[in-house]
Order: sequence, then C-alpha cells, then structure tokens
Amino acid sequence: MAHAAVLAEKEEFSDAFFPPPTTSTTPSLPKPRIKSNPFASLADADNMKEAEVRAKFTRAINKHNLIPGFKVAECGERPDAWEPEDAEYKLKVDAAVYLAKDAPTDSRPHWADQIIPIEFKRDSVALDPFDDSKENINTSTDTRRKVRGQIISYAEFIFAVQQRVALFMFVVIGKQIRFVRWDRSGAVVTRSLNYVENWRFLCEILWRISNSSVSDLGLDPTATRLYPDDADYQRMDADALPNDSDADDTERDLMPEELADDSKYVFKYVREMFAKSIHATWPRYRVEVPYGPSMRTFLIAKPSFRAKGLAGRGTRGYVAVDCESGEFVWLKDTWRAHYILIDPEGDILQKLNDAKIANVPTLVCHGDIAKQTTLTPDWWEAKNPPMSDHVSSTEGDPSQAPSASASTSRRTHAQSSSSLKRKRGDERSGNGASGPRTGWRDDCPLRHHQHYRVVEKEVARSLVDFKNGRQLLCVVSDCVYAHSKAATNPKTKLLHRDISGGNILILPKVSKEEDGTRALKWTGILVDWEMSKPLQNTASRPRQPERTGTWQFLSVALLSRPKIVEICDELESFLYVIIYYAVRYLRSNLEGHAVGNWIDTFFDTYGVTRDAYTCGDKKIATIKEGVLVLANDENLKFNSPMDELLSNLLMWFRAHYIVTKHKRRQDQEKALRYTAALPPDGVPLGKARKPRRDGSEMTNREDRSKHELVDFSKPTEMEYKYAEYVLEHTRMMNLLDDIAYEREWLSGDRTPDRIPSDWAAPVRPEGPTVPASFASNLHKKPKISREDGMVTMPPFPFAHANSTIPKTPEKKRVSRA
Repeated sequence: MAHAAVLAEKEEFSDAFFPPPTTSTTPSLPKPRIKSNPFASLADADNMKEAEVRAKFTRAINKHNLIPGFKVAECGERPDAWEPEDAEYKLKVDAAVYLAKDAPTDSRPHWADQIIPIEFKRDSVALDPFDDSKENINTSTDTRRKVRGQIISYAEFIFAVQQRVALFMFVVIGKQIRFVRWDRSGAVVTRSLNYVENWRFLCEILWRISNSSVSDLGLDPTATRLYPDDADYQRMDADALPNDSDADDTERDLMPEELADDSKYVFKYVREMFAKSIHATWPRYRVEVPYGPSMRTFLIAKPSFRAKGLAGRGTRGYVAVDCESGEFVWLKDTWRAHYILIDPEGDILQKLNDAKIANVPTLVCHGDIAKQTTLTPDWWEAKNPPMSDHVSSTEGDPSQAPSASASTSRRTHAQSSSSLKRKRGDERSGNGASGPRTGWRDDCPLRHHQHYRVVEKEVARSLVDFKNGRQLLCVVSDCVYAHSKAATNPKTKLLHRDISGGNILILPKVSKEEDGTRALKWTGILVDWEMSKPLQNTASRPRQPERTGTWQFLSVALLSRPKIVEICDELESFLYVIIYYAVRYLRSNLEGHAVGNWIDTFFDTYGVTRDAYTCGDKKIATIKEGVLVLANDENLKFNSPMDELLSNLLMWFRAHYIVTKHKRRQDQEKALRYTAALPPDGVPLGKARKPRRDGSEMTNREDRSKHELVDFSKPTEMEYKYAEYVLEHTRMMNLLDDIAYEREWLSGDRTPDRIPSDWAAPVRPEGPTVPASFASNLHKKPKISREDGMVTMPPFPFAHANSTIPKTPEKKRVSRA
C-alpha cells in the first residue's frame, strides 16, 4: 500500500464527490451570503499556534453558517469515555463537522457522531502529511510520515465505530487545506490549497457539503443508526439481560431431557458476548443483509472482532440479533476482493452446507451491499493510463501477485476524471450491484473491494478459551476433519488456504455417544472460507492480485518460494496453530520473557531474498531438524502427551521437506542434462596424474575399486514413508485422536497467558508480519507501515481474562460419520 494516495485537483474532487445540488436531488439549502472573506483573520495562520488556528477556523465556519444544518466543534481536549479494554481507542482529533443536533459541547470527540473529522497542524512544510511534488504524494520525511500515520489512525477508527462506505477529512496546515477521501483501498487527496486566498472555493464546497445526504458523505445507507428512544435499541437492552433459561456450556454428560431442544436455549457465553457489545459509547445499528431478492435486518453494536488497519478487507464480526427470529447470530461485515474469479464466502458456505460438511458454519444469508465498491483504484487508473491497450494479469501460480511482464489481450480504456463523478445515491441499497472486476491493472498498487455481509448461525468461542492441552487437540482435530471432508468431497473439493488460530473456533455442541447417551462437547469449527479455492483448479490464472493467508501460520514452502497451496501446506499450518497455543498457554520448560522471545522468533521473524520477504530462520530450522529447540539448545518440553504429538508431526514434515527437496534437485538435474553444453571453445581435459602417497593411504588398486560414493541427500526408506503421511489427512487425524483420547493427560496444564505483561517485541526493520498474538486472533493482513495504510498493532501481549487453572474433564473418543 505504499502508493495508497492518489492526487486530485480541487475542482475534479469537488465535482466528483460534492456536485452542485439540482432540483432532482436534495432540495437546495440557501447559499450563505458572504460579502467578505470569513477567513481573513487567518491570513497569518502560518505564524499562529495550532490552537489559535483551530479556534478561528471553527469560529469562521459556525459564525457565517457556511455549512447549513451542520456545525464544527473542537473536540481534542480529552478522549471519549471508553471501557478499560478499549484503551487503544482513546484518540483525540482536533475538530470535526457534526450534524447540528449532534454537535458535542464537552470537548470530547464523540467518534460515533462525526461526519467529517478535521486535523490541524501549524507547519505547512514539516507537518504536511502529503507532498505534491512526489509522484505518489507520499513522503518519507519522519515528521510528515508520523502525521500521515496520525490521520490514518483517525480514519481507521471512524470506520471501526461507524458503518461507512467512505470518509471525508479536512487537513488544515496553517493557511493551507487538503480534502481527503478515504476508502478501504486508499485515499484521494487534493493538492494543498491556500484557503485564505481561495476562500470562495472553500465556501462553495462547504455549501455543497450541506446539501449532501449523509450517504453522500460516506455513511452506509443500509445501516440505520439507533437511538435510546428507538424500539430496536430497547430490544437490544432487553436481549442483553441474563435469562434463567440460558445454558451453561461446560463439557459434561447430559441428563435425558437436558438441552433436548436446541431452539429453546441460548448459551450463557453468547448472551454475555452480546451484552458486552452494547456499551453506551458505541453506536447501535440495524443493518440490512441480502436474502435472495429481499433483505433481512439485524441489530449490532460494538464488534466482537475487528481487523486492524484501514486499507484491506476491514473485517468486523458481530454477535447480532436477527430481527425476524430473535436469535443471536454471527454477522461478518467485510470488504471482499472484487474480482470475477473470487467467490463470495456465502456461496462457498452454501456449497459446504449442501454437501453436509461437518464443523463449518451454517449459512443464514449473505450478499454484496449494492454498488458499495472502493473508488480509489479507479482514480489511480484514470490518473495513470496504461502504456499499451492491454490489461495485464498474472498467468501462473494462483498464490502469487501479478508480474509486470505478464499480460493478456484484454483491452481496457483509461477513465477520465470526469467519468469518476459519483451520482448521488449510488451507494444506496438495491439489487443493482456493480459487477466484479474481470481483470486488473498489474501496475495498479490498489486492490478493488466490494462491501459484503454474511450471517452465520453459530456464535463460537475463540480458540484461546480452550481449557487444557487435550481439548486443544480435540478442537484442532475436528477442524482437520472438516478440512479433509471439504477437500475430498466430490461436491466441494476445496482448500481453505488460511488456516490460522483465528479461524479455528470452539463451538459447544450436543453429541450422541456410541452407547446412546448424550454429552455436551466443545467441538472445533473451521471458519472464514473466503480465501478458499477448488483443489482441482490448477489453472494458471490467479483469482486476485495478491497472495493470501496469515504469515505466522503459513508453511515453510509457501514462505520460501512461489507455489500452489497443497494439502500438505494446510496440514503444516494446523501444526503451527498447535505449537503457538501450546507454547503460549500450556506449562512447559520455557519460562518468563523467554516465552515471548521464542514466539516472536518462531512466528514473526523473516528473511529477505532478492527484495522479497521469506520464511524466518527459526521456523526453517525447526522443520529441518524436526525438533523444537530453546535458546540454550535444550528441547522444548511440555511433559505431557503433547510432546509425543509434536515429535511425530515434526518428524513427518521433516521427512516431507527432505523428499521434496530431493525430488526438486532431481528435476533440476534432469533439466540441466538437456540444456547444458560446453562453451564454444571448450576442450576435454586430459586425465590428471594421481600422486603417490606413503604410509597408511590406500594405494592398492583392488581396495580402491571397492570404494563407493554415497549420496547422502537421498532420502531413506523411512523418510519416504513419513513424507507420505502429510500428503493427505488420515494420518494426522488419527494421530491427533490417538494422542487426545488414548493417552493419559493430567489436569492443570493450562495456564493464563505465559507472556509477561512487561514483555515487548524486539525492534526490527519494517517487515511482513504483525505480532503473532494478534495474527492468532483473526488478524490476516501482513504488517505494513502505519503511514501507508495499515495499523501497527497495540502492545503485545493479548492477555486472556480467565486466569483459573481448569480441571481436565473426562473425554470420550469422538465418532465421525
């Protein structure tokens, strides 16, 4: 996202996003009659303190009513009153434009009500976050990068709190101003404008803003804000109250009539998750989700999960109330990749459900939110017409980003900036969703995204809630089983392609045992199938211009070289999930800060090869040696059956890489035999005279003839055997089940977060990773610098609240169809 900003002229920006009102659109509010420059008092703004500029700018707009129906309020004195767990949200923007009825008077930001945030800086050179002289208008100057990171953090947070398609922002630097439009692909930014000299233009654009609807200003029209006097707001309060019929989800054998009808009860943890989401500081919404030709509505508030970052999918997950059934469901709001070969996740889930694949989410409804696509890539393409009349796309490995050298004969026409003009109401709901991209400009650094929602029946627990090592393996085994069925069922044949800690969840479920008794068990559920692809599809065309997956859990092979994702890569990712959660939450001979250091070294370090990020040394060494080693060369030990499991899996994957490397070397040698040739002037060398040696050196011709060269790179028979084990699922599932159900486990192996609260990750150059603690909690995107559009993560670690040592319950072997 290094080129995430596109430069625009002020006129094309205003005409595209704030066109003059007409009688066919919103009734025009009268234009304020301004006889003199309302910003004249800011003529010397470059020499004023920031607070003075802020006060005078705010006063000028409000005094002259330059935005009828709206009001500017200063709000940078203190943050909103967030809950303690929301400490990272205590941001303060200098001022903002609000609807007049919502303008705050307590000098707090009131992020939920902001229409257009305004940031003020006093130095137009050192503190301007953009540089008009640069081709991509981004600058590497530290102070300017920090300011860019600052305004990105504001934009990101408003996208998190509100339901938005885009966000407009004013950046005022002395007597200069920039207008910015953010979306999930990047930003369109105007050139720096002297608003004191060009006050008529500023007054014009402010008046146009006043005649814009809130959806024209970037808010999502399919999401209705709820207020305390709304019936649905009050309904959410009622649904959050504890209910005597709510069920305990503790694993146990059930009485004959206990939990007999799953439609009659709600698990306590589900209602508690919903209750936690309706804190007063967070806005509440009624949102629409497509359901065939119609719409269904759901009630949401604070997301239970939010992906970090502004650019990208921006996924948020909510415990929602279905307005029709009254049931709690899981609602996922995201901006999916908008390319023609990308299937929406709901279509994939429907296929899995139709094939009766176990341990995957159950689809309720889904669909693209009509015509809500990111516009920044279109602006970039219009500003950067292709050198030829072809659209380039990658022809090759579908897991790879497009190559600049590859192209197809698909013709494209560069858009003029006038063709980018947005019609009022374009982003409203309806069935006329814009079509997906059939190709992409491989020189365009911005990805196209489409707003999308999917609703699933199950509200699951995070994997971090597992109670003991045995339960961890049972949950992972369930997900390996789901992966196996999805990959081998003729109706699906799908690979997930994003196996990570955040996509393996825990779902309490009533199961019937072989003896006819019933039990409540914590089962694994494999979620987030958005990045899946058909296993049988080996076509070279990629489905989107970017590699997918979560860095920390990708296989060594995928991190080391271009390749197609295979079953063995996915099984290796399951192994890394087990290692991560075992090291972080189970007792072992790794203690204190060494836990954080080990996790950081194994999951977050990386190499650089030919300007590309590659797998870190620790992960490579572990696979190469087949053992988990500590800093003192001592083997990592859990003193539980976990050691047996990890030893076997590491031995299998070690053998797999030995065999794979040997086969690759053989293929290379075979290719060389057909292509190698002597140089044109090459002449065969004669035999060299062998020296005679005295002493114990072997000189007897008969003895010498017995000497044979040994190919130490050739795998052993056992290595060939073990390598076969990771090519399909059966061996791994059987091993997981044997270790989980047949070995003797002791209670008390689960601990609170073992990373000390004062541990900090070592500072390293900018790289492709985010701390594994957050990658394991559903964070998908590689780390990109804050100023380039992605967020630097909050302080690692991410402690789990439950600090009690659970007792290991009796387990019964699960039966699978």
